[in-house]
Amino acid sequence: MHIHQLYRYPVKSLGGQSVASLQPEIRGFADDRRWMFIEPNGQFISRRAVPTMCEFAAEVHDDELCFVRISDGSILGAVAGARNGEKQVDVTVWDDSLTATLIEDAGIPAIATGLGIPGARLVYMTSEDHRPVDARFAKDGEEVSFADGFPYLVTSTASLDDLSGRVGENLDERRFRPNIIVKNDVPFDEDNWTGLKIGTHRFRLPKPCARCIMITQEPDTGARNLRVLAELSAYRKVGNKVMFGMNACWEGGVDHVKVGDPVSVEDR
Repeated sequence: MHIHQLYRYPVKSLGGQSVASLQPEIRGFADDRRWMFIEPNGQFISRRAVPTMCEFAAEVHDDELCFVRISDGSILGAVAGARNGEKQVDVTVWDDSLTATLIEDAGIPAIATGLGIPGARLVYMTSEDHRPVDARFAKDGEEVSFADGFPYLVTSTASLDDLSGRVGENLDERRFRPNIIVKNDVPFDEDNWTGLKIGTHRFRLPKPCARCIMITQEPDTGARNLRVLAELSAYRKVGNKVMFGMNACWEGGVDHVKVGDPVSVEDR
């Protein structure tokens, strides 16, 4: 097995970047979901409520955060010094409350309006802002960014191919918002993985990922295909949850993780 693809999503709920190599960190890959748009009261804004957010992606270039319209590659706007801010604000991500740094840039109101979230504010998670992984599944010291619950999401090519065959179309891997896609041959073998070695890095896989209505959304247009969730529910339901992919935490390693790196199962 080897790494087929790597993704990071700089801004929560916006499209991400396919990147040849990424630096793992305790909270996820560097620059993965470190920014987030919030309501004036600090509540996070998600494409669950604003599906048109999927039409845009965020890219990091040095210290600039760039917002791109996916359909034609046009630039909606950019924020220079996107990691710099002086004001701390309280934010809420699901049941978690924490502080984050408010990014105050003259271009943000226009960007927010273009994204369909007028009045939204942009925040950044610095090294001083802490959000623990759910204590039911965490080891001491494990943290997560603004992602829904865990620092990493691992999927496999064989599982996607299996689901695509049942749905009757080649499903875009991006609809599942993975960080690490493993090239393999056995569908849903990842259900049995509890530890992976990727290059010099080790990842712990504490639980499967429960999926929601967002996986029915075409990544570039927002068009819904409800059959994706229906087909997955037919054979991947555990209790009242539908599973696809594995949540993961980083347990150390040196240098970057790269597309093509060998992947081995350390624990099952």
